[in-house]
Amino acid sequence: MFRKTEIAKFPDVAAIDDPSGSGAPNFRRPASTLPHRWAAPTLVPARPAFDLYPLIAVPARDEAERLPGLINALAKQTWFMCGGGRLDVVLILNNCRDDSLGAARREAEKHEGIDLHAVTVAFEPADAHAGSARRLALDTARALCPPGERGVLLTTDADAVPAHNWIDANLAAISQGADLVGGRLIGNADEEASLGPAFLRRARDQQEFAMLSDQLTAIVDPLPHDPWPRHHDHTGASLAVRAEVYDLVGGLPALPRREDLAFVTNVRARGFKVRHAPEVVVEVSARLSGRAVGGMADCLKQWVTATEAGDPHLVEAPTAILERARRRRLLRTLGDCDAASLATAAMGLSILPADLHDSFGQPRSPEELVERFAPEAPDATPTVPVRAAIDELDGLVRRFGGASRAA
Repeated sequence: MFRKTEIAKFPDVAAIDDPSGSGAPNFRRPASTLPHRWAAPTLVPARPAFDLYPLIAVPARDEAERLPGLINALAKQTWFMCGGGRLDVVLILNNCRDDSLGAARREAEKHEGIDLHAVTVAFEPADAHAGSARRLALDTARALCPPGERGVLLTTDADAVPAHNWIDANLAAISQGADLVGGRLIGNADEEASLGPAFLRRARDQQEFAMLSDQLTAIVDPLPHDPWPRHHDHTGASLAVRAEVYDLVGGLPALPRREDLAFVTNVRARGFKVRHAPEVVVEVSARLSGRAVGGMADCLKQWVTATEAGDPHLVEAPTAILERARRRRLLRTLGDCDAASLATAAMGLSILPADLHDSFGQPRSPEELVERFAPEAPDATPTVPVRAAIDELDGLVRRFGGASRAA
């Protein structure tokens, strides 16, 4: 089902079109308010197991071909089978030039359980990126959450296809104590196969390297709320966050690149629990022409180019991964140190003691210290051939007592 959505005139939006085609949008509400649905919201019955209220937020740009697949996958969620009610799906159409709106509306009208809130937006050129659109989508979804409900905001990409239990698996992880859940991403098998066997070997090697890297990190820097087995993905293709947590961290940063990673960093730095749940799965496109600068399509294109050129597949040195995990573990222990021990630890970590405190002189939390002084390194310089790195990581996992080969 498609519902017309009214939206306040945000300062970073150049123009907003009326999704229904019935006339100009209503801008009579104060500009500080968030978008809301014109029709009275349909309350979702409390979930028997979790009592959580999911809302979906999706940014899209020129995705007329792919949006029907996403909406169809959302309409087939197992969440509906247990009395889930109606599902609010917010779609922010960012500077689209195709019929993304029409494609989304036609598909939504086939599914009684989908309440589609589609908003077409014309951002100024500097703001016309996925970060602005995802932020607006999440803010809109947050505003749609009925008072008194325990809202969970879920975001994915317009070209993604969530597994049939995606919503339920996310809610299960939230109900078990997670504040934010990152979903595991798998590439579309047909699209990946079309890129050739050399590309597939590179992709398999990269996946094995990433899994062993994360397994080693889980052994050296164990987190009770995110134990092994887990995975390493926490991108905009699959994130679920408690609505209260979204509010407390100030929402998702509207950055032109890696807005999702910055958001997860902010959530962790505030001490909230991030879970990489293996059972939360989303299929993502392996296309080479994407919408986000520096996104997955650009990464895959670089892989294809490197493979065709015969360039070696290099990755981050396992010793650097081990050192970062050890540093993160040590930083987590600083919350229990007295002043003298704190100063000694700081010097050992090559950190100025003053930097362990905020501008008011208060000690920073261990979680903030980890994100500040031992952050993840997605752009780490690749220096080691991938197969050699895999063998070295496998040996380190065995040495520290874990099962080998990311078992």
